[in-house]
Amino acid sequence: MGKEQIGILIIESDLNEQQLIVQILQSNPIKSSIEIAEDTDSALIKIIDVNPDIVLMEYPVKGKTGTGIIKFIQSKLPHTLIVFVSHSKKYAAEAIHFEVYDYLLRPVRKNEMKSLLEKVNIIKKSNSLTRIIDIIDKKQPDTMLRFNTIKGFIITSTDEILYCKADGAFTELHFINKSMELTFLYLSQIDEILNPYNFMRISRSVIINKNYIRKVNLKTYTLILSSNGEEFEIVGSRALLRTLGKF
Repeated sequence: MGKEQIGILIIESDLNEQQLIVQILQSNPIKSSIEIAEDTDSALIKIIDVNPDIVLMEYPVKGKTGTGIIKFIQSKLPHTLIVFVSHSKKYAAEAIHFEVYDYLLRPVRKNEMKSLLEKVNIIKKSNSLTRIIDIIDKKQPDTMLRFNTIKGFIITSTDEILYCKADGAFTELHFINKSMELTFLYLSQIDEILNPYNFMRISRSVIINKNYIRKVNLKTYTLILSSNGEEFEIVGSRALLRTLGKF
């Protein structure tokens, strides 16, 4: 995106509504970079890729991700403005419940969009210094990774992964919420992806998140991972576990 442009993601399932909003945005003197997603599922990838300044969200939302995408944006992109776009005012209370305070009725009007863009332009300029400081201090959001699975794909943060275990040509991804997903990657490929994020391979078949280590037993070559009050015993190799003496 250009430095002077406002990044906009439109989440809209109706093609005519998409075109109308795009035409209004393109006619505005404030330049914008526009991305379109038909539902919340396809929008999730675009949000991560483009880091939009505004998300114009069809409401009620369409897609399996559902309203979960709202909290995702609010937690990972706190400077992004979410705007509900709906045929009716009856969802205004739900908007407030989600802490979304900008609401446009269809058909979207040029003057309303103009006011919205001007508002975001001011917010964007006022946040510039904060963003620069965040970059200098390296206070970046949790790293988000995408893994292809046997059902489709998942997007997860590195902090949500507890450990990974080889399963032939696949790898089991075990999460702190006790769920498991099977990905098409070999454990060696997972090791390359996760190694920069405080993960460690403790045997030929297991990679663990060092943030969750609570106990290491060098006599039995086991360690305990702890998360949300649950403990998980993992067997490692003698040589690799001894390197944890410095951890």
